[in-house]
Parts: sequence; structure tokens; C-alpha cells
Amino acid sequence: MPGVKPMSEGFDDLCKQIIYSEPLGHIQHPKLDEAMGGIRDYLCIVAGGPGTGKTTFVHEIADYWALTGHPVVFFEGELRTSGMLAKSITRLTKGALNYSDMFASKLTGERLKIFTDATEIYRSTIAPRMHMLHQEMGLRTMSECVKEVALRFGEPPLVVVDYVQIVSLPPEFNSVDERIGLKYVASELRRMVDELRCPLIAISSINRVNYDKKNIGLDSLGGSSAFEYGADLVMPLIVKGDRADERAANMTESQRPVVAAVVKNRYGACVKIDYIFDAPNARFIESE
Repeated sequence: MPGVKPMSEGFDDLCKQIIYSEPLGHIQHPKLDEAMGGIRDYLCIVAGGPGTGKTTFVHEIADYWALTGHPVVFFEGELRTSGMLAKSITRLTKGALNYSDMFASKLTGERLKIFTDATEIYRSTIAPRMHMLHQEMGLRTMSECVKEVALRFGEPPLVVVDYVQIVSLPPEFNSVDERIGLKYVASELRRMVDELRCPLIAISSINRVNYDKKNIGLDSLGGSSAFEYGADLVMPLIVKGDRADERAANMTESQRPVVAAVVKNRYGACVKIDYIFDAPNARFIESE
């Protein structure tokens, strides 16, 4: 059994961790960046119902993180790599080529040139630091991937898990209730952040009964309350609208109003930030 030490041992080092604490970097959304205190070794849960743009939201942040010189490990469970790349390309074209343009028909002429120019930008700026992993993995393998990238770049990567329900569980969890399995995932993601000192953004579903609610709280996280307690920051994305029919109408818009509601912030204020989710161009625009 390890010895139990008083706080006086290593106390000065603890104080220095507080005094000299600085973010690892910043994101492109000023209001959210201020609320988060920049990107730090936090566990952040982004939640929301279908159509709220959760994957696009975190993927856009991840692209920017790589663009500004930092490594990213993105565990993606829904879209293919080509689909994720297409989202990046449409953002780089600044609306000249939207997401559906790249899959509706074969690109030729001027549209092909726009695409090629954007891919060259991606190739030289984002691609060298972006690691997109799609194969099903357990938490131990995921942790090893993060360690490998951290060693290669000399800094912990931004880790994205899209989404927590796709993480493979050890065989002993095969016959247990889903909530028990998700509690294990929540605790291991927390451990990954604490041990590897990496910022980690994980996407979570919400309970179906909360799909059509105007406001979403901590009790809406899908599967397990362990994410509520283990996360440093919890942020549901909610389509705006005072009434159910208004929210339903907004959901059908290609540019839909969305609120990022920070309902838990261990180190800062809980705020609501208005966005326009520009779905065709795979981007979120923070309201001024």
C-alpha cells in the first residue's frame, strides 16, 4: 500500500502549477474560448440531438487546432475519412464549394480547380498534424495512440472522441447494462486526460426525451451521469426556438440558429453563446 503523504510534501510544485498555468492554445470562437480559458487539459463533453451539428462543431475546432500548429487525434465513428475531409475542404474554399457540391456530381473545370487549391492548403497545413482514426478501438489502444502522437510532436494532442457510445469495452462488460459500460468509459476518459495531460473533447448523445426541449441540462446526457460528474465542461448544442414548432422549422434551415449552452464549467462561468450553423459550408459562425 502506498504511503499517505501530507500536503506539505510537494506543496511548492502544486503552487507553481497554479501560478504558471497557461492554456495550450486558443480556438477560433472568441466568446467560447474566453469561457473555456483557452484549450487546456480539460475533459469537455459536447452533447446534443440529431441535426445540431455536433460533429461539424468539434471537427472545425480540431481543424483550426491543427492549422495553428498543434497535433490532433480524432476518433471518428460515423463519417468516413473522405466525408470529414470534404467538410474541411468546403471551409477552406470559404463557401465557393459547399459540402454537397463535392458529392452531387463529378468536379470539373473551375470547381475542380477550387477543390484542388483547397486540398493543397489542407495538405500543407492541417494534414501533417491531423490523425483521423476510424477503426473500432478500446480505451487502452486509444491511449496508446495519443501517447504515440504526443511523443512525436513533443506536446499532448487535442483528442476528439466522436462519440463516446462507440468506444469498445473490455469483454467483461459485454453482458452488463449499457450505463455501467458508459460509466467505465467516462472514468477512463477522465483518467486519460489526467495522466496524459491532453485536452479531450467527447461527443455524447442526449436522452431521447430531451430531443425537443428548449433547454438541455446535465441530466440529459445519454447513458450515464458519470459524464456529468467527470467532465470539466459540459456543453449541449440546442437549435433555437421558443416553441416546438419554431425549433422544428429552424431545424430544416440550411443556416440554423444554434445555442452552445455551457451548463457546467469547473473553472469558469456557465454561459450561452449564439451561433449560426451553416450546414452546407460545414461551419459555425459565432454571433457578435
